[in-house]
Amino acid sequence: MRYKKTHRFGPIESLETGRGYFGPPPVKVHSFFVDGLLIDTGPPNAKAALLDWLADKNLQQIFVTHHHEDHSGNVKVIQNQYNVEAYSSVLCTDLVKGKVQTSIPQLLFWGRPEYIDTLTPIQKDVFETPNHRFALIPIPGHAPDQLALYEKEQGWLFSADAFVSPVIKYFMKKESMAEQIQSLKRLLALDFEWLLCCHKPLLKGGKYQLQQKCNFLEDYYGQVVFYHQKGHSAGSILSLMGKKELWFQKLLSQNNLSAINMVHSVLRDEAKKQLINPS
Repeated sequence: MRYKKTHRFGPIESLETGRGYFGPPPVKVHSFFVDGLLIDTGPPNAKAALLDWLADKNLQQIFVTHHHEDHSGNVKVIQNQYNVEAYSSVLCTDLVKGKVQTSIPQLLFWGRPEYIDTLTPIQKDVFETPNHRFALIPIPGHAPDQLALYEKEQGWLFSADAFVSPVIKYFMKKESMAEQIQSLKRLLALDFEWLLCCHKPLLKGGKYQLQQKCNFLEDYYGQVVFYHQKGHSAGSILSLMGKKELWFQKLLSQNNLSAINMVHSVLRDEAKKQLINPS
């Protein structure tokens, strides 16, 4: 079933979309609209819903927080309809031009990513609309090109996929846990009230929930390092931590989405530290 629902958070509107096959969608994604700006364009299979939702809006510009297809999926079709500029980080503009590796679950729930050569790279640390000024904050880890948009005067933090949930059960293959922890700490240093996560917007307790995720990842990271130093393999570390593999998801995604990827992420990050700072 295709899912769509509109929301309003003060002057901010959002369209929440998703797709499920045996019930409600397991993952839903928000596109936000405020002051003529569309933040993220939703997954490719939500094209009709996005265009219908935008029909009565004065769309002036688009900002894509990172290259994953549930955020960049409708850039070209919206630009063709509205003839507006779409902006992103320099790295994002490069990544969406390449062959995006995606898994079967992502294809099923979001659709096939498109080659995009119409993004305008933004090389400054602010982004402006007629009435708002957003600081652009690099938050790599989930994706190397990911940016958050922070409106200090309003206390709004558009956090892309930095939050999602205070407890994480799986990683994509290329995610970095060390970078995620540093990105979360960077966001936690900001003064904000609304955590406008693309998968779970929170108007109350957002900073507390973000701190909970940071605490969770730091604890997870420390446990992996502890067991690794004892000589345990990645698989045994996962078991010793009391974590379970999501086997159906792991197999269907060809290991792109799995619990063991979280352990591998820590081990990669630790190996990089040793290269940079050998003892």
